[in-house]
Amino acid sequence: MTVQYFLPLATYPDSSSGLIISNAVTFAAYYGAHLRACALTVAIPHIPDAWSSLLLDTPKMIEHAETLSRERAATLVSAATNLAAGADVELSCRTVNTALPLLHDTAVTEARFFDLAILECIAEVPDTRIVAEAVIFGSGRPAIIFPNKTLAGPFDHLVIAWDGSRAAARAVNDANPFIHKAKRVSVLSLMGEKPLPEPSGAHLAEILVSSGVNASATVARFSSSSIGQSIQHTALELSADMLVMGGFGHSRLRDFVLGGATDGVLHEPLLPVLMSH
Repeated sequence: MTVQYFLPLATYPDSSSGLIISNAVTFAAYYGAHLRACALTVAIPHIPDAWSSLLLDTPKMIEHAETLSRERAATLVSAATNLAAGADVELSCRTVNTALPLLHDTAVTEARFFDLAILECIAEVPDTRIVAEAVIFGSGRPAIIFPNKTLAGPFDHLVIAWDGSRAAARAVNDANPFIHKAKRVSVLSLMGEKPLPEPSGAHLAEILVSSGVNASATVARFSSSSIGQSIQHTALELSADMLVMGGFGHSRLRDFVLGGATDGVLHEPLLPVLMSH
């Protein structure tokens, strides 16, 4: 069975980067996946003539924005097609037109059909984070978040951020195909941020070993102002190619509140991070 990876491509107000397309193709090639790219073009509500002369968003400006969105979609699809052909990756592309306020909801709905979503998070482009949060917490599927840099692979060493929580357990389950393909897996428990049962990481490593994985447990000390950055820095010190972690967030009144580690990673991913909620 061929796995299916989903790549949402934004076109407005900011366009997805060429880096995420390149990384998605590299990732799909490494795992033998079919890549499904979806360019999201926007439809902006038109303003009645009686109001248009009083506002900056005239019908002409709206038309220009929609045209720009369509042109960017064509450019992104062309780039994905060329890169996939060069890497011998099976690619399907489609364009979905959606109302601007529903852009993130549309990405979530599309992501639900596939095994995994491939996302980018760029601190200077806030909309990339908004889409990532929406897909991670709304799609019911795992996602891999790439930093804003080119990655050639391979993805041989996985680090699992393990705290014994439900979200971490879900992430390990969703990462099973990657764990079993990896040459090495490190189960990382970070002490000092919150109480952790010390043998928990060692127990997970032992179970992974019994299923044929080259796994070991590592305990490190929380030493940064951000738990998310501390986990990532420790993973990089261990020479990780990919970090696996649970995504934690909950609703509080009308706001969605992220856990500290999740927030830190989404603010600035430093390596590919497979996150599952």
